[in-house]
Amino acid sequence: MKHGKLLAVTLELFGIAVIGAGVGIELVLHAHYGFFAISVGSCLVAIGGIIWGKFMRKHR
Repeated sequence: MKHGKLLAVTLELFGIAVIGAGVGIELVLHAHYGFFAISVGSCLVAIGGIIWGKFMRKHR
């Protein structure tokens, strides 16, 4: 269970970092790679949220 939480948080943090890098690329270079990085980062954040929400059981 601890590994699942760590995986979810790690994916979300890495996704946020990729989104930030994508925004920076887009602002500086006006390249389409920035949009790609933003999309990939958003997918990573969503995957982390799915892992957190679907596969983590609540303690009762």
